[in-house]
Amino acid sequence: MFIRRKIKTLKGQSYEQHQLLKSIRTPAGPRQEVLLNLGALELPKDQWKALANAIEERINNQSELSFLDCTEEVDRYADHFAQMIVSKAINQQRSSDEAESGQESEQRKPNYQTVDVNSVRTSESRSLGAEYIVLEQMKAYGFDEILSNIGFSSKQIDYAKHLIVGRAVHPSSERELARWINENSAVKELIRSDERVYDNALHRSAALLFEHRKELEQGLRNKANDIFSLDEKIILYDLTNTYFEGRKTGSTIAQFGRSKEKRDDCKLATLALVVDAEGFPKESRILEGNISEVETFAEMLESVKQLGESSAKKTIVIDAGIATEENIALIKKEGMHYVAISRKQSYDPSLWDQSEEKTVLLKDGKTELSLKMGIAPSPFDAESPGRDESEAFLLCHSPLKEKKERQIVERRIKKFEEGLDRIAQGLKKAKSPKLYSKTMERIGRLKEKHPVGSCFNIEVKRSGDHAQEITYQQNAQAAAKLQKLGQYVIRTNRMDLNESDISGIHRNLTTIESSFRSMKSDLGLRPNFHKNEDATIAHIFITVLAYHIVRPILTRLAQAQINHTWTTVRNLLASHDRVVTVFNTEDGHCVHVKNTTTPNLSQKTIYNALRINHDPLKNISLKKRISSTRRIVVPKT
Repeated sequence: MFIRRKIKTLKGQSYEQHQLLKSIRTPAGPRQEVLLNLGALELPKDQWKALANAIEERINNQSELSFLDCTEEVDRYADHFAQMIVSKAINQQRSSDEAESGQESEQRKPNYQTVDVNSVRTSESRSLGAEYIVLEQMKAYGFDEILSNIGFSSKQIDYAKHLIVGRAVHPSSERELARWINENSAVKELIRSDERVYDNALHRSAALLFEHRKELEQGLRNKANDIFSLDEKIILYDLTNTYFEGRKTGSTIAQFGRSKEKRDDCKLATLALVVDAEGFPKESRILEGNISEVETFAEMLESVKQLGESSAKKTIVIDAGIATEENIALIKKEGMHYVAISRKQSYDPSLWDQSEEKTVLLKDGKTELSLKMGIAPSPFDAESPGRDESEAFLLCHSPLKEKKERQIVERRIKKFEEGLDRIAQGLKKAKSPKLYSKTMERIGRLKEKHPVGSCFNIEVKRSGDHAQEITYQQNAQAAAKLQKLGQYVIRTNRMDLNESDISGIHRNLTTIESSFRSMKSDLGLRPNFHKNEDATIAHIFITVLAYHIVRPILTRLAQAQINHTWTTVRNLLASHDRVVTVFNTEDGHCVHVKNTTTPNLSQKTIYNALRINHDPLKNISLKKRISSTRRIVVPKT
């Protein structure tokens, strides 16, 4: 092997290129064959021969016996280029094997070799497991067909798969994703793509996917309905937000608002999501970070009307942030039902006087929930004639929720009282600030830090402009607050349901909360580092698409009693790899075998639950004669 420098001209501009060649014999005489284009090689010419020899040694599996004294840079180049040559040859062999698929392939026949055991090496380990099950789910959904019908080319479809698999398995930036696909993952082999993946192409593909978001979500939603027989009678709606690392100047989406992750120092973007009772996503919208939950509801309701069942059969489940009187009125106007957390802070206790308290046991078999239901005339009777004229109010009390809330409130009260005591003691010290206005400011900041100030009656005695003494005591509001801990009220116009059914439908809201957690923690929704507006929005949408694919996987595993989070599934499958094993034979050949590691018990359990093959790729072997000038002879024993 040797390296040659060439000057090429393209559109009037010249550039240099280096090629790796070898001499071969042909019927027409000796010729030179180009093995690999090396690009612009930044290596002194006097090291080219050393590099060519090092590449040849690695291809022939002789590097362990090498006497070459190579620099670190030559070693790095040799490893990289040798891997490219072997991968190219193996891909060609794979194509040849697939062309023989109608006949019994030589790869499946016994192939016995006398091997030098000391020459066996394993390299190019690439992750396979999690990528495999994501692609299998995409195949079950007919993802290629959905994109093809929209107008995507085969190359654009491949890039779309790379994006979604990458977000599900290795959530990261497009630049890091491209590196991972090219160097650490077997996803390209799984989708039969040999081309190198570039981050700029990933950016363009993400923008293209978002451009067709409505058709994509509709196609995935329809497939989920068909496969899992979803009825779409219970519709859950909620909002979350994610923060940005950076100033995001000039962005219309990124705005300061109330962060769910307590990152009020960062600009936010809001994700509105509609899911069904099983957690399958129906529709998403990406909104400004400072938008309120109330403002988004009317537009969402129009979309929900188009889903599956008729409006009369749908029940909208929302939390207190969205359940305003205006939004409840919109639901009733559309002829739909609702189950919502009531925003009212107080009720007439007589509402539940005629109700008998019932206790239900939750799914964990340990947590109890006390329920009392009262019926009251609906405030919208005049505006919705002919519909339900009553509204049910379900008073719920959870001892577990009360315990958690009591710990929080008592801790806040303790911190607040300690803060008041420090301010009061400071008034007695010589150099401590004693101005009345400053003292009131300190008390105000304390109320802001520990939001239980309304539970105290605080009196500050003053003399002129100075504060002299602070006294405080808990008031009746504190007692009332402590008495209501663990309580919440659900309101609904589903008069056909009993207490347990209403509570069960409301608890479905934990499904959408779980969806948000999965997207944020497992699928890389947060944080968002993009500067470009389109890339920012596309990043969020790719996460939603990844959740469209991950959700059915988790559902099918749960049906098989495997209740793992996606992170756990991903970690369990991380050790199922695609590897290349190379060894030398007695007859002077070097054999490269590309195969898949045997899945362990946990991995087999997951594959069995998903009803997919344990080994998605066949073995590929490549046998090459070692160059006679560099051949190693294995001694007979």
